[in-house]
Amino acid sequence: MRTARLLVPLLAVLALLVPAGTAVAGTAAGDAPTRDVYQRPFAWDSIWNLPLARSAQYKPFDAKIGNVYPDVENISVDPNAPARTLDGDPGGRVLVDPELSADGSWNNCSTLLLDTPDRTTVVQGQPMTLEPGGDPSWDHGWAPVSLTGDGVTGCHGGSGMSGIGGTIREGELSGPEPLRHALKFSLPCTTSCSAEGGGFRWPAVKADLGYEGKYGGDEPEVHMGSLLALPPDTDLSGVTEPDVRKVAEALRTYGGYVVDETGGDPEGSFDVQSTALDEFPNISSEQMLDLLRKLAVVTNSAPGTPGGGALGTPRLADCAGPFADGTGGAPPGC
Repeated sequence: MRTARLLVPLLAVLALLVPAGTAVAGTAAGDAPTRDVYQRPFAWDSIWNLPLARSAQYKPFDAKIGNVYPDVENISVDPNAPARTLDGDPGGRVLVDPELSADGSWNNCSTLLLDTPDRTTVVQGQPMTLEPGGDPSWDHGWAPVSLTGDGVTGCHGGSGMSGIGGTIREGELSGPEPLRHALKFSLPCTTSCSAEGGGFRWPAVKADLGYEGKYGGDEPEVHMGSLLALPPDTDLSGVTEPDVRKVAEALRTYGGYVVDETGGDPEGSFDVQSTALDEFPNISSEQMLDLLRKLAVVTNSAPGTPGGGALGTPRLADCAGPFADGTGGAPPGC
């Protein structure tokens, strides 16, 4: 048919126009739908993308949280954004959303896409200062990482973990799809984090400076890097606020990692992209606080059993599909 003959060259042209790793609606590799490397980055077996294993072991944990706030993260990973010059380690040309701004507040992680041919390498730093349309600067920077890698390390000072992995991104809470990744927490560590084991566990790479005199929690399983989750039998029928419901389902399916401490007690926080704050109006509602009271720590999450089980063991949801170029996806029966 004439329509079919025209469609083939049209698809070839579109393939040339789409950046590598960008998902196209309706495309797939194998049986799994593709995903956008900028919206759902990192390999399928990254800690951020792995659903909890059915063999995960849960231990009840009182996080002692009485208020929840969003820990703001600045993220600019649009490959079509204008290039600006970064003043700060490691420096170089970065692609910056012209509407993004940052006032240099401490502890706000920032992630910027490097202006490199691959368009999949980011740098992270804090605190960032940026006027809309201007050149960004920050005081402390981290080494570049690939959006197609494991995504573990980055600009969270308490744990050394990523500033983009696990972040609640723009459009996720307001859109129709569920959250398909683990989240990130900060806890009131004077009451909730343990100094056992150096104050951290995998996948964190460090604890806060002076953690020995700061962490005062009595649960030895909980510190930087701990995976907290809602047990799979948690009843969510009373969770009626749409934003809280999405977070609840993510905590039951993927869980969330402790990446930092909060500045005050008894406060906790979720990491949220700066442009997504309006999508989370009930972050400190009674329904959210009730959920946090039901959290447990996954005691058997470790390098060989991420999310509570070895790779290849049954999970609570399907593993991540490939990027548009066919890479980064889970093998059959992951």
